[in-house]
Amino acid sequence: MRRGMRMVGGVLFVNVASSFAVHHRSVRAIFMDNPPINVIRGFLSNVNNDDAVLMMMHARAASTGTPKNIFSTHPVRAVTRDGLELYMIHNGSFYRDDIAREVGIDKDYAARFNDTYIANLALANRIKGDIAKDDLAWLLKFVRTGANLGIALVGGDGYITLIVGSYYKVLDDDKREAREAYYRLYQCEVPGGVLYASSTVIDFYRPGFVGNCRALGNGEYHKYRVSADGDVRMVDAWKI
Repeated sequence: MRRGMRMVGGVLFVNVASSFAVHHRSVRAIFMDNPPINVIRGFLSNVNNDDAVLMMMHARAASTGTPKNIFSTHPVRAVTRDGLELYMIHNGSFYRDDIAREVGIDKDYAARFNDTYIANLALANRIKGDIAKDDLAWLLKFVRTGANLGIALVGGDGYITLIVGSYYKVLDDDKREAREAYYRLYQCEVPGGVLYASSTVIDFYRPGFVGNCRALGNGEYHKYRVSADGDVRMVDAWKI
């Protein structure tokens, strides 16, 4: 960890069947904060075995000079024009000021938040009802380095839309292999569901409960529909 960086993070849990949601974020360093396992246990105490559950977790290395406030801690949250909640976790970086200028967000206001918060705010303002491939392609125009994304649209008519995938800029330099390893995103089999996890989790921690894993291609995104009756279905696979 570079000097001046601080690990901050958050967790989003949604029990689709009961419309029960917990959104936990902290600006304290993870090792100083309430242990994440306690947050997880609190949520699981309200979950039945047959409930459809969505969980998003993220730890962010907050670099020197970037905002360290609750709004900039992932998952970031925004509300769409039709009143749905939009959550985003993100590894990489966007051109924050370019997004702000494109959608008419005041530059001084945008400077109070990190790039992910502004990207999610702009996406929430753009979509209506659902997230289309064109919406995601529009956002990727503003990628500075990469956009490993988990996006959840919550509050629809008994379902959640989830989009997850990986994209990074390919540059012909001596860091190309390291960049690919850093942005590698895996789709893995786990008991009772599916896990998308970064290379940090799969290649280094190697959790024992994870089954077969496949690395997503650059620009590959998957769209899921999670229903209240427990049905979890991939409804689209995009190459952008």
